[in-house]
Amino acid sequence: MRGLFSLLLFLISFSAYSQREVLDDNENWWGILTSGQIAPNYALWMDSHFVNETFWIIRSGLTYQTDNGLWAITGGYAYLRLGAPFSEGKLVRPEHRPWGQVVYRVPGKGPFTASFRFRYDARFRANLGPTGVEEGYMFNSRFRFNNSLRYNFRDALSPHFNFATSLLNESLITTGPAPVTNAFEHRIFFLLNFQKNSITLSPGYQMRFLDFQPDFLRFRHGFIFWLTYNYRFKDFKRKNFEILPTDKM
Repeated sequence: MRGLFSLLLFLISFSAYSQREVLDDNENWWGILTSGQIAPNYALWMDSHFVNETFWIIRSGLTYQTDNGLWAITGGYAYLRLGAPFSEGKLVRPEHRPWGQVVYRVPGKGPFTASFRFRYDARFRANLGPTGVEEGYMFNSRFRFNNSLRYNFRDALSPHFNFATSLLNESLITTGPAPVTNAFEHRIFFLLNFQKNSITLSPGYQMRFLDFQPDFLRFRHGFIFWLTYNYRFKDFKRKNFEILPTDKM
């Protein structure tokens, strides 16, 4: 937690040093994340996220996980509704997003674990005019580099549930061919994970740094609450197929 606020202080101090104005907005991030094991190495992916005045997404996919649990590969499709400059907070802009990701979990048996993730988003967003959504779609590629650190306290708080903390960093790079107004974004998430059986509740805090312009830096921040549900369609011999909340951000 100290490192999180140190990073924030550094970024704000750097902005002040370079005579940038710091603009911040509050947002709350809600999510329902599910994974359903359908075979020893395969699971269905379905999740939905909502951020006020910014986006709503429903995302589907199929995950393959290696026998040792170190690698997980997922591909799928997502549909979104986005805000627009003229929409007064309403989510009026549709987006179609084929996507894929690879997750690598660093081997380890102790309470401290780490993982690395790469995700590619193919973004087809509806064209915008001065006052409304227009016909046709613009296409951008987005590359997402993510690493997460997790510490599992197990039953330290209560014998009735498992408790863990997660710190996640993600950098997002957007390229053409369509024009790009915000080519780089960085996200920081801190989550508390309360798990009982197949359900995990994850309250936390997030910050998104964007619009790194010569004269200002803009970031959005606020409360998170995610519900994660891992389930099986039958009782497979393999019991350790689990998708963590940080995999699905």
